[in-house]
Amino acid sequence: MTPKTELELQGNFLSHPFAELFAEIASARLSGSLRISDKDRKCIFYFKGGRLVFAVSNSRQFRLFEILLKRKRLTAADLTQIPNFSNDFEFTAFLQDKNSLTKEECDGMFTEQIEGIVVDALLWQNGDWSFSPLARVRDGLDFSIDTPRLFVDYARCMPSDTVLGRFRSLDESFYRSERMIDGLSLRSSESFLLEQIADTPLTASELIVISAMSESNALHAIYTLWLGGLLIRCDWQSAFSEGRAAAMREAKLSRKSEAKVPSIQLSTTNTIKLEIDPTSPNEPEITITLEKYLERVESADTYYDILGVDVTADSEELKRAYFGLARSFHPDHFHVEGGETLQRIQHAFTLLAQAHETLKDPANREMYDYRMRKELVESKKPQNTTNKEDHGVQAEQADENFERGFSLLMNNEIEASLPFLTRAVHYAPNNARYHAYYGKALSFDESKRHKAEAEIQTAIKLDANSPTFRILLAEFFIQQNLLKRAEGELNRLLAVFPDNREAEDLLAKLKVNV
Repeated sequence: MTPKTELELQGNFLSHPFAELFAEIASARLSGSLRISDKDRKCIFYFKGGRLVFAVSNSRQFRLFEILLKRKRLTAADLTQIPNFSNDFEFTAFLQDKNSLTKEECDGMFTEQIEGIVVDALLWQNGDWSFSPLARVRDGLDFSIDTPRLFVDYARCMPSDTVLGRFRSLDESFYRSERMIDGLSLRSSESFLLEQIADTPLTASELIVISAMSESNALHAIYTLWLGGLLIRCDWQSAFSEGRAAAMREAKLSRKSEAKVPSIQLSTTNTIKLEIDPTSPNEPEITITLEKYLERVESADTYYDILGVDVTADSEELKRAYFGLARSFHPDHFHVEGGETLQRIQHAFTLLAQAHETLKDPANREMYDYRMRKELVESKKPQNTTNKEDHGVQAEQADENFERGFSLLMNNEIEASLPFLTRAVHYAPNNARYHAYYGKALSFDESKRHKAEAEIQTAIKLDANSPTFRILLAEFFIQQNLLKRAEGELNRLLAVFPDNREAEDLLAKLKVNV
């Protein structure tokens, strides 16, 4: 794509995902249009002062007549009596004239349509984008969309390793935005963190300390608050520089005469048209009901069961199954359900995302398959008949990541081991062994020695009877040249385990060196 004006900005989702672009546009209070495309899929989002007011998509599922057909408010036979039903504006005008729908009902349908387009775009893994401050939505199209809620829920459902990858440095800084919470339901950890942030920027590393959470949990909370518009992000590789954003805010809109609009186009702007293709581009047909989907996920023994595919499914089949289910059963589609049903939907989506994240990577899938076969062999043993919650998906994730990280650590591939050990601790925060070896991996980085010690100390608190963890702590003290602390730790260990040969040898060497 070639920019049409110097003010137009463009890029791809690899560098700047849709959710982050949206957060930047909102933070900079820009007006204009954001076009996104991926092969045959196309959408346009219109903003006024950073607020989303309208959106259009060429996907059939977001046409208003499709929404009414799904709600059984219309039949296919009814559509044959409605002229130009493929144009949403003419369609709703006709229904209002016939007193089939009130204006309030039509506005509610447009709001639902726009939210659905946003949720769908959040699930795009690839795509190109361009933003122009000169292409504005026409007067009269201004819908109130609760985007903070959509983006907060989306961020919470993101896998933690994906969130970690969105921070290029812990030196990025954040401060409180002027946006009010306005009824946005925050989790206690998010509320606590937000209360600690004022007008003075704090780095991500400082916020991790303040939060009293693990690094991955703290970064997840920070990212969620930022996508929700409650934080301003600084010192990172943003798509919109301050200078470019200022120039876009000052841009003058030059009105152009509109070309004649074909019957399946939407005339929504002063400068552009979006062609609406009534066909659905390569979207899998989902026939399972919501309740059947929830029952399947909740009773699933494997990730393959969650996705509804065979263990021999290839990567394309896995991808189609995931995106089909994600589009149909994303939590943002079901906020009207509320209560326990919404909680079940959110939990199911988290498991669905975890299944896809694991199986889409060949190496992770191979390890998962190995683990799955191993558990099937041992399924009749008493220790494997405990509560499913204790041996659920997160426990499997933790075990898989730890095994891979531990193997890399033992091969002295320290940097490579860290992401896996980080995820192991995140998925199983009460597992002492995971904390201990995560701390050992961190100890090789001088800048992380305090966190390394904290992780090993956490392991000892979780399992005070393990001599291995106390040995690791003593070795850490020796590594840091804290010889007196190492000697004290070894003496305490030997007081409890007087026959521990490894501790005796370490203490003997320590006394010789001293």
